[in-house]
Amino acid sequence: MRARVPEANVVIKDWRRAELKVALCYPSYYRVGMAGLPVRLLYALFNSREDVVCERFFLPGEGLEDPVPLSLESRRPLSDFDVIAFTLQYEWDYVNAIWMLLSSGIRPDRVARARDRGPLVVAGGPCAVENPLPLSKFIDVFAIGEAEALLDPLVDGLKDVLSSGQREAVADLADIDGLYVPWAPERARRVWVRDLDSALAPVAQVVPLVGPGSPLCPPFGRTFNLELTRGCGRGCRFCLIDHITRPRRDRSINKAIEVLDEGLRLTPADKALLIGAGVSDHDGLLAICEHLASSKTAFSIPSIRPDRVSEDLASLLARGGQRRLTIAPDGPTPRLRSVINKPVDDEQVLDACRMALSVGLVAVKLYFIIGLPGETKDDIRAIARLAKQVADLGFGPRCVHLSINPLVPKPWTPFQWLGMASPSYVRSCLRLIRSELRGDPRITLDGLDPRRARLQAILSLGGPELGPAIELAAAYGGGLGAWRRAFREAGLDPSRYLAPKDLSELLPWEEAVEVGLNRAWLLREYERSLAGEPTPPCWVECSSCGVCGRGDR
Repeated sequence: MRARVPEANVVIKDWRRAELKVALCYPSYYRVGMAGLPVRLLYALFNSREDVVCERFFLPGEGLEDPVPLSLESRRPLSDFDVIAFTLQYEWDYVNAIWMLLSSGIRPDRVARARDRGPLVVAGGPCAVENPLPLSKFIDVFAIGEAEALLDPLVDGLKDVLSSGQREAVADLADIDGLYVPWAPERARRVWVRDLDSALAPVAQVVPLVGPGSPLCPPFGRTFNLELTRGCGRGCRFCLIDHITRPRRDRSINKAIEVLDEGLRLTPADKALLIGAGVSDHDGLLAICEHLASSKTAFSIPSIRPDRVSEDLASLLARGGQRRLTIAPDGPTPRLRSVINKPVDDEQVLDACRMALSVGLVAVKLYFIIGLPGETKDDIRAIARLAKQVADLGFGPRCVHLSINPLVPKPWTPFQWLGMASPSYVRSCLRLIRSELRGDPRITLDGLDPRRARLQAILSLGGPELGPAIELAAAYGGGLGAWRRAFREAGLDPSRYLAPKDLSELLPWEEAVEVGLNRAWLLREYERSLAGEPTPPCWVECSSCGVCGRGDR
């Protein structure tokens, strides 16, 4: 029998005293799930309740070699739990979620599972908020919004359903704000935390006690993760997270330092990770970094806007032990950055990289998106030109890393009506960039496989008709070949999801959830993008005028 994963701060509870037993599932590998905050936060939230036992499950493989999913805490199977809770961070993990049920002898279909008196299955996370319909065949209840605002009513509602012995009572949960029940007629309204300081910030975080060579070691190592901001507020037109987590909220400087000090005392971490989509806009970022650097605590920030990099911030990152600066120009040229509403010019990118190099950061990573409206071959060549200009600042071999990814249209963004570039176009762009960079040892290139990007878009933009294909793909192994076979057998044409959409058409996700954005405003943003016009300033300085539906900041 495989030994349990060596971890700090694991929560072990008495099953005999629990009224609800929750299997918290991350449908990918342990090292991926334990790198981020969602699993740590949900684990702390569920286990903060005396009446709940919550144990974690991950996809077998890469260090977890059981043939079927077993809980890390007690090695129990999924079928022993009352509730199976999936956190859905990436669309391509849908097939892993279904495989975890199948391999555990649990019927994925919610109607068949109800007849078997099987566990209730719930799902949350950004994928559930953007569009729950592709998984509506399988999930009993979706959490539409933020966990801190939803967990207590969800747990209480699930306990009521189970104690009643009537599975149809699940429909009553649709009366709770933020819960979507697929067979109930009500749309679910997204709920969110108004004050980040009042929300739980887990301090005794679970971390694996393994070395960097272990397959269980997360990509950033053993970290204490602190969410400094939630939401962004910049309004980049391609960005799902910006649109479904608005408005931006910041954790105060005092609260952030308090959580860091307590967390680093209780968590055996090698460094602190400061996270949040809008983290580089946090007014107290320098003060928080200075606190960490002064206490000789290693820390890093995964990504920073190019126009927010200053000499002071770069110096603090170097003092904190960070060796690579990650920035996202996203658009290949200033013109296309106007299209996506990210007004950053090339000189700002070069200044950020120059400052990083001057303080001892030895490498940079730059993210770009291709397949944008109005894009030309000259725009694509501009990626290579800018990369060479960055390298010319003095970076060494393989120290300029380009990540180039196709645009994936997402629900609730202005680009939800946009068609997606074909794989052949994306490959031709990548070939052009490689040709322009041939022989330059300073620059490396990678990105999302355009076939996987295409699948991500289909699963983002589809409806409940995708359910049978998802189940078939899981049964056939989940690879790209499995998906092709699954779509064929389900009678679905994948290309129809990737074509431009009629602006008058009611989109599938609009019938299921309400995230708080005004459709007319999104349409105007789409039209502005095609004209290369910026978003009006009210996006940032919101005063609840009703134009976009964001509400007060």
